[in-house]
Amino acid sequence: MKKLIFTSVLILGALTTYGQTVADGLLYGQQGSYGTARFRGMSGAFGALGGDLTAVGANPAGSVVFANHFASASLNFTNNQTDSSFNGTFSEDNDNDFTLNQAGFVLVYENQKEDATITKFSFGLNYDDTRNYDNQLFIAGSNNISISEYFLNFASGVTLENFQLLPDESVSGLYRFLGEDQGFGSQQGFLGYQSYVIDPVDDSDPLGSQYISNTGTGTFNQQLSQNSSGYQTKLSFNGAIEVKDRLSIGFNINAHYIDYQRSTSFYEQNNNGALVDLVRFNNDLDVQSSGISLQVGAIAKVTDEIRIGASYASPTWYEVEESISQSILARRNDGSGGTITEIIDPDVITIFAPYNLRTPGSITGSFAYIFGKKGLISIDYSSKNYASLLFKPRNDAFFAANNQQIKQELTRSGTLRIGGEYRVKNWSIRAGYRSEESPYKNKDIMSDLTGYSLGLGYTWGKTTLDISYDRAERDFSQQLFDAGLTSSAGVNNIQNNIIATVGFNF
Repeated sequence: MKKLIFTSVLILGALTTYGQTVADGLLYGQQGSYGTARFRGMSGAFGALGGDLTAVGANPAGSVVFANHFASASLNFTNNQTDSSFNGTFSEDNDNDFTLNQAGFVLVYENQKEDATITKFSFGLNYDDTRNYDNQLFIAGSNNISISEYFLNFASGVTLENFQLLPDESVSGLYRFLGEDQGFGSQQGFLGYQSYVIDPVDDSDPLGSQYISNTGTGTFNQQLSQNSSGYQTKLSFNGAIEVKDRLSIGFNINAHYIDYQRSTSFYEQNNNGALVDLVRFNNDLDVQSSGISLQVGAIAKVTDEIRIGASYASPTWYEVEESISQSILARRNDGSGGTITEIIDPDVITIFAPYNLRTPGSITGSFAYIFGKKGLISIDYSSKNYASLLFKPRNDAFFAANNQQIKQELTRSGTLRIGGEYRVKNWSIRAGYRSEESPYKNKDIMSDLTGYSLGLGYTWGKTTLDISYDRAERDFSQQLFDAGLTSSAGVNNIQNNIIATVGFNF
């Protein structure tokens, strides 16, 4: 059956579980490990170096460091291992993915005039996958809080007549009407009522607005399966100049795009002797977003050995569009020893009104020491204030609450990157370390990230081949739902990447 499509013009607690939350704003505002094999082999410590196309996205002045025209493309293999612990039960899941994660070129021109102030200039274009969303998460365990609490949270205060079908109404029609007229919260109450997961305190009073659970009390065996896919990309349009062979200055205009899908299936079963003993609740979220940001940077050659760099990346201004589809299955006792399985599938895609999101900007300071033709060591330190994350329009009550929560929970985060390279004839050996502080004041919500990298490169003169491996690990807390059933699982995520880059000098 073709799905009905409509626009929800009123958002009441709107996507309090599946979008427009602080956690999702943070998800869109953070970058993962990305770039060419050389860049990642040194853990991204390139702010004072340049000479790499992904490094141009870190410090725009880096493009004019190239000795000649250059182009490269990179292929990335990612393994995501996600382990969870929920009330003493441990689960594990893995996801593997191949992507063409980088492609670009730079054109470099030397000024042939003697004693010229501007000795070189460059133009470049580079594409990077800045975040890969492909991942699988599985949480399982016993709990004393039921999914019915989620539906009760949204149903409370909504009159029963809003959930009851008239003789000429369908489930799809009423679900759609509630979204248009009252918002996402009423739709959740409707799903809970129509599936018999909740019932009114007084089913003879159409104006009653209080409800009770039909899943009873006791122990609930619960599972949450979450499959995420998609990517976050950055396309950088670059220009840079070199002044007197000593100072490089560059500028980027960046176009950003997010394509993100998340399918969540929650399962609950109980032996409490309640009316309803089994529930499966499915949600499919789709996010499409485009944005723009600016960058400016400089690299100074203090001596033949010492380089220092500085760069500023503006906030990214996104316009975000989100849609969701839902269904629920519940099994209940028919009163005569049998069971009835109720499936409520509105077959409707709810399209939410677009909103604006401003993600934090950053500043970076860099230092590098060049050991002639033998190698180098490089250090970058970046600072980003996640408390400046902002949902708009500000006068929307829901977004105002989000923005207040951001100020209370998020903080400034620093990232340290250290990388080194050693050259032996045509070979290059690389290693790196990365430490990224949690964006949360409470690190129990999300811990600091720690990463390591190794790399190997070979040059044939005009052609280069680089391979790298990097690993990053972080712990975080995952709530089952953001309302009603707010129990959390502890999650450990380890991401392993293998990257191969082919480069061409021309």
